[in-house]
Amino acid sequence: MLETVPKFPDFRLFNISDIKWYYDYYCSKNLNPYADINPENLFVWLNMNDDLMISELNDDVVIRYTNVLDNNRINIIPLANPIHNSSLEKIMSYLKENNLPLELNEIPSISCHDLDNTKWQVEDDRNSYEYILDTQQQSVLEGKEFSRQRRRINFFEREHLNEPIDIQYYIEIDEQVKDIFLHHIDTMPFNSNSEASQKNSTEPIAIRKNLDYAAAFHKKALIIKIDGQVVSLAIISYLDKNTAAINHIKVDYSVQYIFQYTIYRLAKILQENGISEMNIEQDLGIEGLRTFKERLQPSRFLKKNIIRPLHL
Repeated sequence: MLETVPKFPDFRLFNISDIKWYYDYYCSKNLNPYADINPENLFVWLNMNDDLMISELNDDVVIRYTNVLDNNRINIIPLANPIHNSSLEKIMSYLKENNLPLELNEIPSISCHDLDNTKWQVEDDRNSYEYILDTQQQSVLEGKEFSRQRRRINFFEREHLNEPIDIQYYIEIDEQVKDIFLHHIDTMPFNSNSEASQKNSTEPIAIRKNLDYAAAFHKKALIIKIDGQVVSLAIISYLDKNTAAINHIKVDYSVQYIFQYTIYRLAKILQENGISEMNIEQDLGIEGLRTFKERLQPSRFLKKNIIRPLHL
C-alpha cells in the first residue's frame, strides 16, 4: 500500500503493519530471494536502532537506515527494479543536502542494469554478496567439489556413531524453543573466528528480536542434541516458495565439524520440504568467514553494488 508512504524526501518509520504489503511488493519487483531486503530482515537487522524509514519515489520504495555493521553509517536503498536514473539523481541530491557521503551501498545488482554509465559509477559490493546453497547438492554432497565437506560429515558421523543424535526441526517457534535459544545464546560462541565474533556483537540482539517476532514471521528452528546436550541451533525463515534464509546458526565449536553437519542436515530437511535453495547471507568482508562460506560450494551469489555519481 504505497499510498500510505510519504513522498521522497519525506520518510516515516517502517512498522510491522507494513510487512504484508511490502512482501508482495518485494516479490513483484523480483527482489526475492535477497535476504537483507526481505521484510523480516528489514524489521530486524536493518532496524537495530529502531530508525528504519520508508519513502516512495517514482512509485518505488526507498528505505533509510543506520547500518550497525558499518560504523553506524546512514544508508539509503531504492528498492526498485530497475532503478530509475531520475530516482538516483534525487537521492544523491538529498545526500548532498544532508552532508552524507555520495554513495549507495548494498544495492541489489539485479536492479542496476538500466543505469546510465555516463552518470554513475557502479562497483561490486563484494562484502555484501549473499551466498546461495543448492539444498539438493548440500544434502547429497556428490562430486569432487564437495569432497572436503563429505570427509567432514563422514568424520562427524563416525565420531558420534555410538551417541544418540537428536535432530528436531520446528515449523513454529514456541515458548519452549525460545527458552532453549535464550539459554544458549550466551553460552555458545557465535563463530570460531574472533574477528567475526567481534563484528557480530549485535547478533544476540538480532536473535532476541527474531524470537520476539517468531510467530508473526512464521520462523522455523533447528535444534541438534548429542547425548542430550544442545550443540547446534538455527533460526530459519522462508523468503519465497523456493528459498529459505538461514538467519542464525549457533553451534558449540568444541564439537568438531558441527557447523558443517548442521548445514548438511538443514539441507536435507529443507529439500524434503520442497525448498531448493538456502540463503546463508553475507560474509561481512571477514576473511575467515568468506573462506568458510566459499568452501561450502555455493551454487550462486546474489550480487550487490555500490553506486556513486560521476559528476555531482
